[in-house]
Amino acid sequence: MIRTLPLIFLLISFASQLGFASSAMSPKVIDTVRAGCIEVLVDRQLRGGGAIVEVSNGRAYAITAAHLFPRPNPHVTVMTEGHGSFHANLIAFDFGHDLALLEFQSDKKLPSVPIASYTPSPTQPVYNFGPALRRRTLIISGDVADSRINYTDFEPSVGYLAHIFIAAINPVLTSGGIWVNQKGEIIGVQSGRLKGDKGAPSSGLSMACPPRAIRELVKHKRTASTPGIGGWVWELWTVDQEILKNVPENMRGLAVRWVREGGPLQKASVKNNDIIVAIDGKPIARRNELFEKIRSKPVGTKYILSIYSPNNRRTRKVSLATVPLEYKWIAALKALRHKG
Repeated sequence: MIRTLPLIFLLISFASQLGFASSAMSPKVIDTVRAGCIEVLVDRQLRGGGAIVEVSNGRAYAITAAHLFPRPNPHVTVMTEGHGSFHANLIAFDFGHDLALLEFQSDKKLPSVPIASYTPSPTQPVYNFGPALRRRTLIISGDVADSRINYTDFEPSVGYLAHIFIAAINPVLTSGGIWVNQKGEIIGVQSGRLKGDKGAPSSGLSMACPPRAIRELVKHKRTASTPGIGGWVWELWTVDQEILKNVPENMRGLAVRWVREGGPLQKASVKNNDIIVAIDGKPIARRNELFEKIRSKPVGTKYILSIYSPNNRRTRKVSLATVPLEYKWIAALKALRHKG
C-alpha cells in the first residue's frame, strides 16, 4: 500500500495540471486570434478594438462597438497586426447591442476570427482581446457571470443594451474588443462596464453582446431597427424611499426615472416617477419582462401600459408605440445622401 502512494500523488498532480491547462488558451489559438484583431481609429485617434470576421472578394468586414463613433459617417482607420492600416467605412450598426460593422478593401490575404454558435454557460472562462491603454492587444481573462440576456440603460444609444455579464474589469480603450472562448471563437463584443458604488470606477462586471447579434449583423450587413421607449425604468424596489411612501405596499412595477423629450413615453403622457405596472394587461416587475416583450415585435408596435401615478395615487391606461434607437443616425445618413 505504501508503495502506491507516490503513484497516487503523481496522478493527482497530473490531473491538476490538466485541469489548469483546460482553463487556458493555447499559444496557437492566441496567435490566431491576435492576427485577426484590429485597432479602431476615429478621426486619427485610437478609440477601441475589434476583429475581422469575414473576408470575401477583396473586401474585409470587421466588428466593433457602435459607441466608438460620434456620428454615422466618421473617418475610420483600421490597424492590424502585421498587415498594415486601412481606411474603413461604417456600413451598418445596431444600437440595441452596441455593434458596428466596418468594411474595407485589401489585396492582402487577411485573417479572420470565427463567431461562436452559442453563448458559454455561467462560470465558463472567456478572454477579451483589446488595445488597452494605448498598448498592443492585451488579453484580459474573465468568466461568464450571467449568460442570460440582461437589459441595461446605455447612454450612448439613449436606449437599453441587450447583453450578457462577464466577471472581469476592463480598462479604457478595450471597448469593441472581442470576447472569445477557449477555441478562439467570438462570444461577444465589449461594450462597457457596469458602474460601481460611488467612487468606484467599476463593479467588476463587463457587458458584452451575445454572439447571435454579431452573426445577424454580419450576415445581413444592414442597420438594425431596435425598438425603444424613450426613457429609463428601474425596478420599483430600487427607487428612493420618498417615492415608495405613495406606493401601495404590495405593488410591483417599473418606476420611470427619465423621459426623453419627444420620445414614446412622453408622447404617451408618462412622466418621471410614474410606475408601469402592466403591459397589455400582463403585470410586470422586472426590466427584462418589459424589454423581452418590446424587442420581440417590430418598431412601431403599439402597447397598452397600465400606469400608476404616485402624485395622485391613481392608475390609468396609455397607448405607446416604439421607435428605433437608431433613428437619429438613420435620419443623418438620409440627409447626407440627399445633399450628395
